[in-house]
Parts: sequence; structure tokens; C-alpha cells
Amino acid sequence: MDSDHESDDRPPRRPPVPSRDPYVYTLQSSRHATSAKVCRDFVACVLNSVGQEELVDTATLCTSELATNAFLHAEGDSVMLRVVIEPPRFRVLVYDASAELPTAACLPAGDRLHGRGLGLVAALADAWGTAEGDAVGMYAKGVWFELAGKEEDEA
Repeated sequence: MDSDHESDDRPPRRPPVPSRDPYVYTLQSSRHATSAKVCRDFVACVLNSVGQEELVDTATLCTSELATNAFLHAEGDSVMLRVVIEPPRFRVLVYDASAELPTAACLPAGDRLHGRGLGLVAALADAWGTAEGDAVGMYAKGVWFELAGKEEDEA
């Protein structure tokens, strides 16, 4: 009788060797008022999926700030979010079509409602900065932040 399953007399397959390459997850979103929430949820999902739950609160807040800045100040119809995980480092990049670099990251004095985003990112992230646009040329720049997660052997 023919069968679609493997014979039991074959040696078991070896599990694949884990890659030493970084994990990269990409989301392209329309530049819309809902972009920050979509980007925030995407980052939370990725972190929860790779066992870095302790980074979710800080990462989603910083992601929200970068995505909101892209919505409010950038050009073009879309933004691209890239999540790069090279344990124990975790980096989020938000690309947009505006070549204008963000202004200094300092928290404004007083009760101003705007202008606090990059100050929060600078205060919470281990590092942050800008990057050149994507290789295809659809986006002029990226703004990124980086957090340190736990080592894989700590998991």
C-alpha cells in the first residue's frame, strides 16, 4: 500500500541549526492616523514572539513616538517599520519619505503638548539616531532606537 508519510525505519531528521543572522521583520503601513497603533502592535507581537517581553512597554512607547512623528511631519503616502533583532540588541527603524532630519531630542520645558517624542525616545532607549533611506529609494531617511534585551541563555 502506497503512503504519503515517511517510513519509520529512516533516521530522525536533525533539527535545523539556528541562524546567526539577525531576525528582521518589516511592516509597510500607510501614513495615516492609525499608523502609530499598527506599528506599536507589530513591535509588541514581534517581541512577545521572540521571548523579549520585558522590552514591550519601552519599545512600544518609542515606536509610537517615531511613527507619530512620521505621520505628523513626513511626506509621502507610507512609512516602513523595520524590526531588527540581534540578541541581545533590539532595533526599530521607522522610514519615511522626508529628507528632513528630526530636531534635537530634548524634553521641552513647561506644559507644551508637542515636541516631547524624541526626548522620550532619547531618555528611554539605549541609543537612537537616523539612518539613510532604504535601498530602493522609496524612503529618504529612517529614525531608529535600540534597546538591550536579555541574552538567549537567560531566557
